[in-house]
Amino acid sequence: MRVSLLCTSVACLTAAMIAVAAPVAAQQSPKVVSGPGVNPQCFKPWASTTKYFQWNKKNPPYRIALANGFVGNGAGEHHADAPQVLKNPKGRIVVDDGRRFLNRTRENFDVIVIDPPPPIEAAGSSLLYSEEFYAVAKARLNPNGIVAAWVPVGAPDSGQAILRSLVNSFPFVRCFVSIENSGVHMLASREPIPNVSASQASARIPAAAALDLLEWAPSQDLASYLNEVLSKEFRIEAVLNPDSNIRISDDHPYNEYYFLRRHKH
Repeated sequence: MRVSLLCTSVACLTAAMIAVAAPVAAQQSPKVVSGPGVNPQCFKPWASTTKYFQWNKKNPPYRIALANGFVGNGAGEHHADAPQVLKNPKGRIVVDDGRRFLNRTRENFDVIVIDPPPPIEAAGSSLLYSEEFYAVAKARLNPNGIVAAWVPVGAPDSGQAILRSLVNSFPFVRCFVSIENSGVHMLASREPIPNVSASQASARIPAAAALDLLEWAPSQDLASYLNEVLSKEFRIEAVLNPDSNIRISDDHPYNEYYFLRRHKH
């Protein structure tokens, strides 16, 4: 299975959330077959007896595109295996502004991950939280595609503005409090987002991805770790500000222009 994924930043837990809600058509159980697999020199297993997953073909073919300066420019400074990762034929790294890339590309994606840097008021972050950006992202989604956005913990009114813009842009939105209450994971789609249990989600995550996800986790129980988020879904209506003007657009970067609002008294 190849699923097309566009990341404006890398966020491991957000990627795990994608596994929870990715389209059902892309998650059929694979067959377990003997090797060798595709490109055996590059993807050499630990032992010759290692089995492989064989996924059903999904049409049309999908590509992976990453728009992330850290991955493209700085990975070599942090990871010894970065050259091998960057040359992996299963991925394509594009160093570009995420929004500009979406405006220029003709590709469609199953998942678009939005992870602006904290704090919530960071300069320029509104360009990845605005209704205009969501319109661009929505136009580049495949059927059942998902926009996954992470909002760092911060001022409640800024978070409400971000959520309002997402709700205004998509008919289906689900929200989960993230690990250690450090923010909120928001999933949005043009189609209903299925409910998936932590055990079902963990079964869909490849072993290497699970290992990466659990690197800094207090335990190595993947299902339990995912359940820390899945069990914290909340009703959007409970936090959405009734004032529809508290939202983010290109001309109204509500989260960035906060000083006078907070100090007016």
